[in-house]
Amino acid sequence: MSLDHRPMQTAIRTDLGAIFVSMELSRSVWLITSLSPGAGEKMSKHATPAGESPGC
Repeated sequence: MSLDHRPMQTAIRTDLGAIFVSMELSRSVWLITSLSPGAGEKMSKHATPAGESPGC
């Protein structure tokens, strides 16, 4: 029986001190997510109707 003592790898490296942002754009809704250092790896999510914003 082999025991693996390597630390588990995560999908996002949180030790970088970087802010990660993603955008998902569709014809009806734009979804923006972010992951900030020190937020306990909690993802922030915001949705907005697609299209031009007022004043553009």
